[in-house]
Amino acid sequence: MPKRLLILTLTALLLNPAPPAAGSSVAGLTQPQKLGEATMRWLGLPIYDAALYTEGAARFSWSQPLALELRYLRSFPASQLTKSTLDELQRIEGPQGDHAAMIAKLGECFKDVRKGDRLTAYSSASSKLSFSFNGGAPCTVSHKGVRERFLGIWLSGNSRSAKLTRRLKGQ
Repeated sequence: MPKRLLILTLTALLLNPAPPAAGSSVAGLTQPQKLGEATMRWLGLPIYDAALYTEGAARFSWSQPLALELRYLRSFPASQLTKSTLDELQRIEGPQGDHAAMIAKLGECFKDVRKGDRLTAYSSASSKLSFSFNGGAPCTVSHKGVRERFLGIWLSGNSRSAKLTRRLKGQ
């Protein structure tokens, strides 16, 4: 009987992970609740693990504080992250007159990443987005609509991977 109880307990823990413990944190959130997670792959190769957190909420909404955490499974220079961000913004939005200005601001926050590095983007306002690299001091970008536009790369209806978007949103 104890073996069966152990198996049931382990199964329950795996299927229903506990929310972060009191006092734990995700950059920018005091009561983080993980909505979902997924692995981004390119041509079958894992690029990063992503997780979406909200401030104690049970479902995704742009009107509440949220954080997107990326744990890199490969190394990339900051210049590649900046170029990929611009490419995705242009793919989603088409050419916009403020792309260069917004990318310049975002590029100031991007760093070279190595396998295992963690980049967290968090925001509680549409025109402000902060980045924390491996839990360090935040770098904040202020730009009209930056939260929805940048995080929309993963969370919008026009994201590159609808499956990843659904998983992040816990759907």
